[in-house]
Amino acid sequence: MAVRGFTSKIEMEYVEKHLKSKDLYDRARKVFARGVTHDSRYFEPMPIYCVRAKGSRKWDVDGNEYIDYWMGHGALILGHAHPAITKAVVKQARKGTHLGASHELEIQWAEKVTRLIPCAREGLVEFTSSGTEATMMAIRIARAYTGRKKIVKFLSHFHGWFDYTIIDYNPDYSPPLVGDYPAGIPHEICKYTIALPPNDIEAVEKTVQGGDVACVILEPGGASMGLIPTMKGFLEDLRRVTRDYGVILIFDEVVTGFRDAPGGAQERYNVIPDISTLGKILAGGYPGGAVAGGREYMSLLEFREGDRGGFRRINHPGTFNANPISAAAGNACLSLILEGKVHPSINRKGDMLRRGLNDVIEDAGVKALAWGTTPSIIYVGFGIGPEDLEVSDIESYIRFQRKISESRSIMRMMEKALINRGIHPMGSRFILSVAHTRVDIELTIEMFYEALRELRSEGILKA
Repeated sequence: MAVRGFTSKIEMEYVEKHLKSKDLYDRARKVFARGVTHDSRYFEPMPIYCVRAKGSRKWDVDGNEYIDYWMGHGALILGHAHPAITKAVVKQARKGTHLGASHELEIQWAEKVTRLIPCAREGLVEFTSSGTEATMMAIRIARAYTGRKKIVKFLSHFHGWFDYTIIDYNPDYSPPLVGDYPAGIPHEICKYTIALPPNDIEAVEKTVQGGDVACVILEPGGASMGLIPTMKGFLEDLRRVTRDYGVILIFDEVVTGFRDAPGGAQERYNVIPDISTLGKILAGGYPGGAVAGGREYMSLLEFREGDRGGFRRINHPGTFNANPISAAAGNACLSLILEGKVHPSINRKGDMLRRGLNDVIEDAGVKALAWGTTPSIIYVGFGIGPEDLEVSDIESYIRFQRKISESRSIMRMMEKALINRGIHPMGSRFILSVAHTRVDIELTIEMFYEALRELRSEGILKA
């Protein structure tokens, strides 16, 4: 059938292949403010609607099959519906989904976390229902422990959507750079968050010297799942500076935890924070988060005899903390990671995909780059070169953001071209699992090359 309103053959084909998804999106727009349930799933003219998934593949309502590179927003390191996780969840579901009591699974789950995550060895764990909640708790612990108010984060680093960390604004750097204060957050709140350029250790040291800084938080693998790489030397300097000034160092390992290495980015880079936040892989693809860290910090959650709620104690209710279903899935997933076979396989596949994409980019004669600081998460950007990834001050940050902005419209069309060919990237990211095969990766590289040629033929992409 002919589709009206689209001048691009890529867009016409996309709509023709997803007519049932379009019908569902029309219904969704009547009940969801933006038609979807997560900002990153918003896609024009409509997102795809999937009905099932297995291993590295998933299928949509129109019967199209995809090699999936969303992998549950990075939560599914073992792939979709892994037999060990499915078996554990079904077994627990038959026993009860919420016991309203403590249970042994939560202890086993925490024991595995303390074995894997370096900063939690000899330390303690507290479970939450999401990575955002884990970040909220970690920052509160840091403030209670230090008695200070301010937090330092880095521009474009993502730590969930709550008030203090969603701020990506600093009046000391050009306000048009990152926009005005976020909607719905009082300006009074914003003054307690200091957003600095990535990898700028001088800016960090100058800021913490000013006092009243409780913690520094960052994605150790790089901003927004590695879009802007974090340099190992910067992590080492950051550890030294925070220790020298008595500032709590928090690694947000919601993405990198159990993915960069069994013990996360802190194991990979051998830089150990005071506290780490976890999510995604932690619960094997089910809802769950955690804060893990040294006993001296985490003990602020303890009940003390005669305690009347002094400010140093952290309250932590939460109906779904360490939910038995999530604990069962998390135990199954972390058990396989503890065997030591996951990371050699997935890191090798990530390297294969990154090299293959760069090879066809070169063959196609376009300026683009595939990169990734986390070995199994690959980014693609158009008009980007290796030199652009060296962001260490506000000027290089601004240049990089401009190039990414220019790349985004091309990448959106690339997404459609890839989806039409049975490849589903997560925006400009390709997130791998151990379920991805050599055949999957080779086919992905081939389809990416075909999509490049199609974008060239339509005049969307130039040499």
